[in-house]
Amino acid sequence: MASKSIVLLSAVCCLGQAGFVQAVPEVSSLQSGLTILKDNDLWEQYSTRTAAAILVEAAKTLADGQSSCATLSESLWAPEAQGQAFSAGLNNTLSYQHHLGKFSKNELYWIAPAAGKPCRAISGTGEIKSLDCHRQYRLPTLCTHSAPVSNATSSDTSPQYQITVNTGRNKITGFRDSAGFRFDGIRYAHPAQRFKHSIVFDSPGTFNALAFGDQCTQPSGGSEDCLFLNVATPYLPPAFSGRSKDLKPVVFVIHGGGFTHGSGSINNYDGVNLASRGDVVVVNLHYRLGVFGFLATDTPGSGITGNFGIGDMITALKWVEANIAAFGGDPRRVTIGGESAGAGATQTLMASKAAKGLFKAAIMESPVGGYDADQIENNSRTLSESNTLFQSVLTAAGCASAANPIQCIKTIPAADLVAADLPLTWRPVKDNIIVHSRDFPVANRDYLADVPIMMGVNRDEWAVFLSSEFSGYSGNTSSVYDYLQFASTDQAIFGEVKNRNLTDFANHPAFPLYTGGNPDHAAFNLTVRVLGNAFTRCKAWSQAYLLSKNNRVPKIFLYEARRAYQPARFTVSECEPPVGGTPADEYFKCHSGIVDTIAGVLIWSGAMPRDAQDIPFSQLLVDYWSTFAWNHNPNPKKKYLEARGYWNTLGQVQRGGEWEASKWRNPTMRVLQWDGYQSGLSEIEQCDVLGLGFTYLDN
Repeated sequence: MASKSIVLLSAVCCLGQAGFVQAVPEVSSLQSGLTILKDNDLWEQYSTRTAAAILVEAAKTLADGQSSCATLSESLWAPEAQGQAFSAGLNNTLSYQHHLGKFSKNELYWIAPAAGKPCRAISGTGEIKSLDCHRQYRLPTLCTHSAPVSNATSSDTSPQYQITVNTGRNKITGFRDSAGFRFDGIRYAHPAQRFKHSIVFDSPGTFNALAFGDQCTQPSGGSEDCLFLNVATPYLPPAFSGRSKDLKPVVFVIHGGGFTHGSGSINNYDGVNLASRGDVVVVNLHYRLGVFGFLATDTPGSGITGNFGIGDMITALKWVEANIAAFGGDPRRVTIGGESAGAGATQTLMASKAAKGLFKAAIMESPVGGYDADQIENNSRTLSESNTLFQSVLTAAGCASAANPIQCIKTIPAADLVAADLPLTWRPVKDNIIVHSRDFPVANRDYLADVPIMMGVNRDEWAVFLSSEFSGYSGNTSSVYDYLQFASTDQAIFGEVKNRNLTDFANHPAFPLYTGGNPDHAAFNLTVRVLGNAFTRCKAWSQAYLLSKNNRVPKIFLYEARRAYQPARFTVSECEPPVGGTPADEYFKCHSGIVDTIAGVLIWSGAMPRDAQDIPFSQLLVDYWSTFAWNHNPNPKKKYLEARGYWNTLGQVQRGGEWEASKWRNPTMRVLQWDGYQSGLSEIEQCDVLGLGFTYLDN
């Protein structure tokens, strides 16, 4: 879990700007929906789009509107305030409200009085009008929005920025920062019981959601009581109404980490910028990992059937279905998705009858698959296959010789079980309860959710794992690259990776070895190409081809990222532009290389722009991803982009044309880079040579 220095006060009341003490407001007490008007260009504290406001949407008298602002510890918005000129952001945000159909272009909004003008309003086009104070006008209200910018190490959760939402059974207090409303560390399930499936949390009560919950137990620490999620939203509906047409699509983010590490609270997955710029509600969750989430055996009576982590995701989706409307999200428009293991989990959920009806679209970023040991990898194991891992864990934990090994493994201290969690590969288990098939059912008629999908890879996925600098997830320096023996004399690769002998591929014309440079570098480049195909790209292309050919899903939008910004916590020199260079130079676009970019958290997480395109490219990807959540199609419409003033994205969309859905007779992908374009799928010949061509999953 990312560490955070949080300004956290335990007081339940606050000192408003007018100097009086008040309780933390509950949305229902305002009898109005609230929208944070923020023209979010992802530049954070460096943005010139500084005009921001809280829109109290209900029509109120001036006195009541002013009272609503005071309840939020704010005052009426004034265009004369420093940095708050209408053209510095409020123009675009109100234009967007008109685009949504919530207000007409002629709508007036209460603003602060000026000398000799005690009753003022502003139109959506910025025209300021002085109104007759003796007439009881009822208008929506613009309040100041003074909450500061958050970042990966600091959030100000002081009481004046807090807000309480009533879900019906729970009152949950979160806070707002400059980009949106945040509710961090919401308990979505009752405290987890080891090797038992989670249950949706439904106990009544009042709770704070001002700080992230504990990450799930893993080598870097955590707790077995970890089933928390975070919600980021630009909009809170009035509890008494909550008109469904005003609710936003929900993006349900499943973190990666090989099912062994990570959390929904690490820097790369923060949802507030995606929520703000994309006008969506973002949910990030923790789920059980490693031995705690995926240990399984067919030992009679054990109850250790695996998929506890997958079950946690389903529990969280059920929580979303029951509660997300209170946070502005539409439970009927949920898009699930994630990167790496998060993509694998998304595929598992698509094929799970237990998750049926809980989502309407899916996104899979860098799904891992293809080779595994000396066979083709399946998404899941059978219970009997899982016994080998189970016995290894029993032995390592000292439970194999216990009088009751099952009772021992269920009750030993969590730290001992973590220590026994050898460097094993965990994945879902075919238990016929949650998981019903060995693999993503693209070529047969096993159950599969009939939903549109986005799926893609980064160009050089495996380079980060092959680097001699790669430290893995345990902090120990090791890499596949270390195990390869390079023979520069005949410029061929000798050695095995996952029991696959690479020599045959290295000597094949489809994989020409680069010449004229350092032989080791040439061998490294070739290994990246072979393994990137073997472990990611080829299986993704085969899945997409067969899904389309067999009419398993309505639409498939494919991509390959050729611009990347590797997360600071997961990078090596090969995945970075050369020292003194720029992203325009050649470097490897590695696994996890667009996670921060998609979330819009580059500056938020401390990654400063490397050139003039880094932030505009992040804007583009946020707009693609959020548009897919809205329309199940990643192509933003021209009128939408104009209404929001998203000119960088509009220019790229007009220059690069439409991101087309892939067809099985002519499969295509979007090349994601600055000045991207539509292209045929990459590395088709090489996938055929690897035995991982379009149709290999038919078998």
